[in-house]
Amino acid sequence: MISVLDASVALKWQFEDEEVTRPATALLEDFIEGKIELISPTLFPYEILSAINVVINRERIDESTGHKAVSYITSIGIELRSISDLIAPIFFKARRYRLSPYDCAYIALAEKEKCDFYTGDKKLFNSVQKLLPWVKWIGDYRSD
Repeated sequence: MISVLDASVALKWQFEDEEVTRPATALLEDFIEGKIELISPTLFPYEILSAINVVINRERIDESTGHKAVSYITSIGIELRSISDLIAPIFFKARRYRLSPYDCAYIALAEKEKCDFYTGDKKLFNSVQKLLPWVKWIGDYRSD
């Protein structure tokens, strides 16, 4: 089974004070055990870098811890997929759902791959849950 995940889910693996870390960790464990395949658009590492940089700047973690988090998340084998053929769908989804093109890159990839998309971004989830049932809140993830 393939699933798309966004940076908000992966960041929950590193920050225990985040909301719904247990289901996010269950997803990670299923991935490590080979029960699921995780994919993400090529912008994923940039979003991880950006978020970790913000957390360091806010002095929530130190630079060494941030570097370890970036290294771990970007090295565990999440397959990155090009979005070059998804530019038009991303644009139109961003306009239709009034979301960022970043968020819509994940949505467009999941739609293309015909798989679930897990997010830890409650605002994103709430904005499309009734229209796109394959967009899943990570808090609802259950290991099979």
